[in-house]
Amino acid sequence: MNLNALEMVAQIALIIGVPFVLGIWAARRFPEIAAKAQPWVKNGSLVALLIFIVAGVSGNASYFVDYIGVVLLAVFLHDTVALALGYFCGAVTGLNEYSRRAVSFEVGIRNAGLGLGLVFTFFDGLGGMAVVAGWWGIWDIIAGLALATIWSKRRARKAVPA
Repeated sequence: MNLNALEMVAQIALIIGVPFVLGIWAARRFPEIAAKAQPWVKNGSLVALLIFIVAGVSGNASYFVDYIGVVLLAVFLHDTVALALGYFCGAVTGLNEYSRRAVSFEVGIRNAGLGLGLVFTFFDGLGGMAVVAGWWGIWDIIAGLALATIWSKRRARKAVPA
């Protein structure tokens, strides 16, 4: 398999960088409009991600059916380890509870849209890769919402001084 690194960087910049820069620019240039648009953009981006994930998984449904057990287990274990690693790295470095939680999400939640985009652009939509990236997106939403709900009901503990 031969990958063009510059092409991949450009693709990542388009998928992640351009919307990020445009969002920051719009929020600074037009704060009132950005504030009104924020709920629509947030919900619209979630719907777009879900459509992208469903398209990726449904287009490779046979792989999903054939490898569902392995995919579910691998994604679950990977997410669990990544979320815990982020949280405990924050604890070891003396971060307060809210920062630990933020680091946990930063380490544990991946960008499934980016993953699917790269799979379809550089790997010809290889079925197994698309199924894993698609399921990661679905599982990240489930695990992220569950963990956020649990943490929203628990008061943050004070960090132990380093």
